[in-house]
Amino acid sequence: MHRRFSHFLTVFFVFAASRAASASTFVVPSDRELIRRADAIVIGSALSSYAKLTADNGIETVTTFSIEETIKGDAAATINIVEPGGQFGRRATVLAGVPRFEEGKRLLLFLARTGPDRWSVMQLVLGKFSFESDIAGRHLLVRDEAEIVGWDGDLQPHHEQRRIAENFVAFVRAEANGRMAPADYFTETAPLRFQPAPSSTGSRLTPVPTVAPFTANSYTMLISGNLGARWSVFPTAVPWYSGTTQEPGAPGGGVAAIQTAFTSWNNDCGSNVNYSYSGVDDGTHTQGLHGTDGRNTILFERDLSTWGVSPFTCSANGYSGTLGIGGITEASGQNSVNGETFATTIEGDVEMNQGLANCTLLFNNGDFNSAVTHEVGHTLGFRHSDQNRASSAACTTDASLECSNQAIMKSFISTGLNAALQVWDQHAVQAVYPGNVCAPPPPPPPCTAPAITQQPASATVTAGSSTTLTVSATGTATLAYQWFNGTSGSLGSPVAGATGTTLTVTPTSSANYWVRVSNSCGTANSSTATVSVAAAPGPASSLYLVTACRLLDTRNATGPYGGPALGPNATRTVVVTGNCNVAAGASSVALNVTAIGPGSNGWITIYPGPAGTQAPNSATLNYSAGTTRGNNGIIRLGSDGSINVTNFNGNNTAIAFVIDVTGYFK
Repeated sequence: MHRRFSHFLTVFFVFAASRAASASTFVVPSDRELIRRADAIVIGSALSSYAKLTADNGIETVTTFSIEETIKGDAAATINIVEPGGQFGRRATVLAGVPRFEEGKRLLLFLARTGPDRWSVMQLVLGKFSFESDIAGRHLLVRDEAEIVGWDGDLQPHHEQRRIAENFVAFVRAEANGRMAPADYFTETAPLRFQPAPSSTGSRLTPVPTVAPFTANSYTMLISGNLGARWSVFPTAVPWYSGTTQEPGAPGGGVAAIQTAFTSWNNDCGSNVNYSYSGVDDGTHTQGLHGTDGRNTILFERDLSTWGVSPFTCSANGYSGTLGIGGITEASGQNSVNGETFATTIEGDVEMNQGLANCTLLFNNGDFNSAVTHEVGHTLGFRHSDQNRASSAACTTDASLECSNQAIMKSFISTGLNAALQVWDQHAVQAVYPGNVCAPPPPPPPCTAPAITQQPASATVTAGSSTTLTVSATGTATLAYQWFNGTSGSLGSPVAGATGTTLTVTPTSSANYWVRVSNSCGTANSSTATVSVAAAPGPASSLYLVTACRLLDTRNATGPYGGPALGPNATRTVVVTGNCNVAAGASSVALNVTAIGPGSNGWITIYPGPAGTQAPNSATLNYSAGTTRGNNGIIRLGSDGSINVTNFNGNNTAIAFVIDVTGYFK
């Protein structure tokens, strides 16, 4: 007899990139970036909360918040903070990674305005800080640490740090008012005072050693009481659809990542999971996780701002923000496997955040495939491999759980897996969805990592010209190529579409390039190839002789072409064109310079104008005390037809000199 489950449950798992809880994974922005993005920053406390239905028949919770200080923005003395999820009658929606409020608890909040008289905490739990004290007596501001998992903006795993409250508030006030302040507020971690003990999942469960080391429920997220959720229809296929909006820049518009994820879970030999990709939706099932619509969908470029989630940001050097959310949208009734009871999954959905478009750095490294596979794992009901079932503490705090720090279902994505299930993932899917027997795996084929046999060669081109860089490599097929701007090993600036053995470039200035060659068993980085850009040659010049003409004589009366003598370390600018029959447009002048009876040693340097041009580190004429001496040369003219004359003399002696012109080039 079918017995309807007591709650309709919507279970969401947020993915973005950070470190700990349920399914909240974030690319954690810096504190300065969080301050810059916030519409308002306030200090206050929660008064009360209530749940209500949305226009889409979803559930959201409204918390009335009393403000004692507004650091940034125009928030009123009392505001409504609205977050997705909550309990309404016999229905419940659970969204991991959403901030939860305790009445009377003093908080520092970074807020996004999501409508009239409506605010949400920025980036879910990332924008919430609680005032706490630790056993060392320090007054702190602390995030919900168990809810944060993933990466920092430099693509390194995020490690949440605690902040000295007084220093951090001072930093926020200064930065919010446009002043640069030192980030001197981080401190070491010590136990908090009155910190609640990690929640327990109940009594120790009975192992099922014939399938996996632990019980089936122990691999799942808590849904209601001690129950997890699972599909009951396998091996019958569960159809999934992508939305009408593709993910620009991702292989197949994102479909390749979906199919890779399904292949990973379907192909586990000891389970009967059968997810099938059924194509693009007809455009009528657009609710995603906002409400049930009778279809399992994976939707790209979704506006998640109503939940306080701003668009994902990506640049050539890194990325930041929430990648997406996914999980079980509806569960109803119950089913059992090996004597264990589960809620029955009816519908699952994934929504990927807007702003991922053309994020080449994310799409090229295989982690996007792992991320989608991770989210699909949550639609199968699985918890994080390194956390307890309630996502409130480390997995190792509960002896009834199998734990692993190397799994697709780890709370932050282990780089380099490219969607491949690890031992923990295999145990989970075999325990929750048993059905097949694994044959011994065949030995892996021999694989040789790439080795570069011909490095891309440096080259020099004239401005406006192109050159082609070439690389050759050996290794087990298929070899993949990706060219980058910059020095070898710098992954920040991939060249879009440059995925072959050659790269043709037309740089406007000197630039560096390199290529990474990879296959299934390794990578090889080429050396750096520098393409230098030389100025294009100008038209050929002709020499025009003139009757020897004295252009300047500092012994004459003071004037542009006369005295006085040139002082020590002083510069004089002399216009040449239009004088001594030197025609306008001349590029260089042939001249003779003579120092007359100098009083000390030194040298004269003549170089192109205009006035203010830096003198070169060379001499046109070296002179000695008491000796009249001359030298000739060809001097390029400045853009205004002038030359500069500088007297370098360390003895504070002025120099008398003459300049005679004998010809010019044009």
